[in-house]
Amino acid sequence: MILPLLPIFLERFLYASKTQIGFIEGVAELSVALLIALSGFYSDRIGKRKWIVVFGYGVSNLIKPLSFFAQSATTVMAIRVGDRLAKGIRVAPRDALISASLTNGSSGFVFGFHKMMDGAGALFGSISAFALLWWLGDSEETFRTIFALSIIPGLISMMILVFFITDMPFTPSPMKKFRPSALPKEFYSLVAFQTLFSLFAMNYSFMILKASDIGMALAVVPLAYALYNLTQALFAIPIGNFADRFGKATLLSFVYLAFGLAALTVATQTIAGIWIGFGIYGFFAGGFNSLAKAIISDVAPLELKATAYGVYYTSVGLATLVSLAFAGWLWDNYGSNLPFMLASAASLILAVALYLKRKSLMCSK
Repeated sequence: MILPLLPIFLERFLYASKTQIGFIEGVAELSVALLIALSGFYSDRIGKRKWIVVFGYGVSNLIKPLSFFAQSATTVMAIRVGDRLAKGIRVAPRDALISASLTNGSSGFVFGFHKMMDGAGALFGSISAFALLWWLGDSEETFRTIFALSIIPGLISMMILVFFITDMPFTPSPMKKFRPSALPKEFYSLVAFQTLFSLFAMNYSFMILKASDIGMALAVVPLAYALYNLTQALFAIPIGNFADRFGKATLLSFVYLAFGLAALTVATQTIAGIWIGFGIYGFFAGGFNSLAKAIISDVAPLELKATAYGVYYTSVGLATLVSLAFAGWLWDNYGSNLPFMLASAASLILAVALYLKRKSLMCSK
């Protein structure tokens, strides 16, 4: 409900520049990176997952609706940082909890299913935001009302997590100190590709701003975001199934290719290009992190899985900070097309490179 509206809210009502918006999103991703590796390591050390996850989701679900009170871009950044710090606490233990429940050869499907459900929630959230904008009008008051109402699904999700999710017992890691060098080389091959890709890629925020920039009606923008989430939900499981069958690194190279095509269609500066771009971007989002998490599940030792997820997200988060801040600066100084063209070219090159080097990942074919 909040995410498809926040970039426009920042630009239209809080008068933030593209550079500021890119910096806010980048700092938000950096905030994830600051805690995620330590949270994963701590989870492995104490042999517990669930209540770390509960705490992380609880903080996020309480802090995001505070956007209702935001009067400046700085306040929004503080809220985003708080939300992302909470994500940094929960993500590695959550992914390790999911990984502990899968059977051999099913990691692609399991993380694809998780991504499908994530996309389904975002789909219903963006449709709800569209309906409220259509009904109440696209005023600042409507935006703030939507931010406040988002606490309702947040509280429901917390009840499910607390009462229906159980911890999966495992032997705690014997490591006394945080030692990423204990992770296998196949893991670091994946991290290298994902980090390099993240240096050039950008997230949906810039696509939303581009849609608004070329004249898409404000109330319709959440529908474009809904299309992205629909394709993400539809393709997440097929991507996972094909990855289990043909190789996860192979499928990941096609996911890179999809992002390059999405950025290229958005750069056409047409409404049709925006719709097509959001649709293709959904395919990319359905596989980018879920395939990486499946690969990590395959190659990382059980007692170090949360640590591995933490190291992965930290590296990608740092790269994303650089990417989003730089993309915003390029937009403000050289126009909106250059960031998309650069991202497209880099993605296509990396897609070919990953396909050629896919044997460096243990689980690829």
